[in-house]
Amino acid sequence: MRHSKNPLENKPACCKRFVGWKNHFLRSIFNISFMMVFATVFVVRPELGNGVVSGKYFWFYLSIGMIAVISVVNGLARRQAIRLKWVDGLILLYGASTLSTSYFLHSSEAVTKHLLLVLIILLYFYFKMFLATLKSNGYWLVLFFLATGLVESFWGLRQLYGIEHSQHALFRLTGSFFNPGPYACYLAVVMPAAFGYLLRDRSCTKVQFKLRYWPLYMRWGIAVLTCIGIVLTLPAAMSRASWLAAAGGCGFVAFYHWKDRGFRRFAKISGYGRWMLAGIMALCVLGSVGMYRLKKDSADGRMLTWKIALQTAVHHPMGVGVGNFSGSYGHEQAVYFASGKGTEQERHVAGNPEYGFNEYLQIAVEQGVIPFVLFMGIMIYSVYVGIRRRRIVATASLLSLLIAATASYPFNVLPFLIVMAFLLAWIHSGKSECKSMGGSGNNRSRFRICKYPYSLIPSGIFLFIVAGCLYNRYPTYQAYKQWGRSKALYHAGAYGNGVEAYAPLYPLLDDQVDFLFEYAQCLSKSGRHAESNTVLEKAVGIRCDPMLYNVMGRNSQAMKRYAEAAACYLKAANIVPSRIYPWYLLANLYEEMGETEKAQETAQIVLTKEPKVQSTAVREMREKMKEILRNPGIQ
Repeated sequence: MRHSKNPLENKPACCKRFVGWKNHFLRSIFNISFMMVFATVFVVRPELGNGVVSGKYFWFYLSIGMIAVISVVNGLARRQAIRLKWVDGLILLYGASTLSTSYFLHSSEAVTKHLLLVLIILLYFYFKMFLATLKSNGYWLVLFFLATGLVESFWGLRQLYGIEHSQHALFRLTGSFFNPGPYACYLAVVMPAAFGYLLRDRSCTKVQFKLRYWPLYMRWGIAVLTCIGIVLTLPAAMSRASWLAAAGGCGFVAFYHWKDRGFRRFAKISGYGRWMLAGIMALCVLGSVGMYRLKKDSADGRMLTWKIALQTAVHHPMGVGVGNFSGSYGHEQAVYFASGKGTEQERHVAGNPEYGFNEYLQIAVEQGVIPFVLFMGIMIYSVYVGIRRRRIVATASLLSLLIAATASYPFNVLPFLIVMAFLLAWIHSGKSECKSMGGSGNNRSRFRICKYPYSLIPSGIFLFIVAGCLYNRYPTYQAYKQWGRSKALYHAGAYGNGVEAYAPLYPLLDDQVDFLFEYAQCLSKSGRHAESNTVLEKAVGIRCDPMLYNVMGRNSQAMKRYAEAAACYLKAANIVPSRIYPWYLLANLYEEMGETEKAQETAQIVLTKEPKVQSTAVREMREKMKEILRNPGIQ
C-alpha cells in the first residue's frame, strides 16, 4: 500500500482548514515583525539621549525579540529544514573572531557594538529561515525594503521644502538620520533594487490588466515611485559616495538587463560602439575631477584619514578593539603631526573623525587582520554567488553598499547593517532565480554543505541568545531615558544637580562619548577635577576629539599639575593642527606657570595661525594673546 508524503491528505477538511489558518496566521505575524525590523530606519526618539541613534537601537531590540519568539512558535508548529552553507560558517567564524579579539585582547567596552554584531548575525539567519518558509515571503521582504526608500525620499523632500525639520541643526536634509551622508547612502543602496524591479516588472504594464497580477503591479508601482523620489532627493544631499554607489549599483543592473539585448550587436556596427565607450570613459573621468573639485578640502581630508588609518592598521595587526578606532586614530595623527611629517595642506584639512570613512580600513584597524580577511571573503563570495545564481537585484544593492563603504561609514549605522543582513540572506537562500534580467537560472543549489532536520533547535538557541542581549539592554533603555531628561540640567548650567543625575547612569552609558563628555564637564564645573579626568580618560580611548584633551588639560591645570596639562594641550593641538583653542590654553598655562618666554612664543602662534573659520571667539582669543605680548608676566 502506498503511503502519501502529505500528512494532510487523509485528514478531515476541518483539520486542513485549521492548519491552513494557522500557517497563514504565523506568516502574517512573521511579516509584521520583519516589517518592524525594516522600520527601524524611521525611528527617532527625542526623549532619549541621542535619540536619533539610540531610538533605532531600542526599536531594533524590540523587533528582533518578536522575531525570536515567533521563530520558536513556528518551529513548534512545523518541521522545516534549515540549510547551512559555507558562507554561514564564515559569518559565524567572523563574528566569533571579532568578539574574541576585541574582548579578550583589547578589553573593549563597546557593549552596544558587541551586542549589535551578535544580533545582526542572528538576524541574517532569521531572514534565511523566513525566506525558506515560503517563496512569497521574499516578495514581502523586497516590498518592505523598497518602501523604506520611498518613505525616506518623501521625508527628505518634505525637509527640502521646509515642511519637516531635519535631525541636525547644521543640515537641511537628513531624513531620519543624524547626517546627510548616511541618509544619501541609504537611498543609494535602495536605488538599484528599485531600478531593477522597475525594469523587471514593467512587462506587466504591456499586457491586459488582470487582477491576479496585483503583486506585480504593486511592486512595480512602488519601484517607480521610489526611483522618482530618490532621483529628486539624492543630488541635494551633496554626498559623492552616495552618487558613486547609486551609479555603480544601477549600472550593474542595466548591464545584466541589456547585455543580451543589443550591446554586442551595437558594438559591431561601424565604430559607434567604440566611440560610445570612449565617451562614457571621458564622462567618468570628467565626473571624477568634478566631484573632487566640488569639495576639494573634504576630499583631501578623506585621503589624510585613509593614510593615518592605514598606518594605524600596520602598527596594530591584531586590531585595537571594536569601538576604539577614533581614539587610536587620534593618537596616530597626533604623533604624525608632532613629528613634523605633515604637509601644510594636511594640517589645514586634518580633522578628528569619529569614523574612518572607509569601512574596510576601519575593520582592519579595529578588528585586525583575521576578521578583515574573513569579512572580505564573505563579501566577495556573496557577490560571486549572487551573480552566479542570478540574484541580480540583491547583488546590485549589495555592490552599492560596498561602494558606499569605501568613502563613508554605513557599517557604523544600524539600518545599513539590517539591510546588509537581508541582502546576504536573500543571495544565499532558496534556489537560483529563473531567467530574468539576462542569463538562465540554475535550480540546483551547489553550495549546500549540510542541513538540520528542524528549525526548532536553532530557533531555541537563538531565542536564548536574544533574551540574554535584551536582558542586558533594558536597564540601558532606562538610562537613556534618564539621560534625555538630565540634559536639561547640563545645558542650564546646573552642574551640581547634573552630577547627581549622571552618576547612576555612568556604568550603563560608559561607551557613549557624548554622555561621558557631559558628565565630565559637570564634574569639572563642580570642582571634582580628578573624577572628571577619570571619566575623560575613558572617552579619549573611544574618540579623538581635541575638546576632550582640552578639558583634561584644564582639570590638570586646576589641580596644579602643569606638566600633565601641557601634554594634554599639545596632544589636542597636534590632533587637529588648524585649531587655535589648544594653543590659547597652552599660552595661558605658561603665563600662569611664569614661563614668560614660552607664553609669548605660544601667543605668537595663536596670532599667526589661520583658522578654518573666523569667529568672535577667535578674535577674543587673539586680543588676550596681544595682552600677553604687551604685558608679559601679568595675569
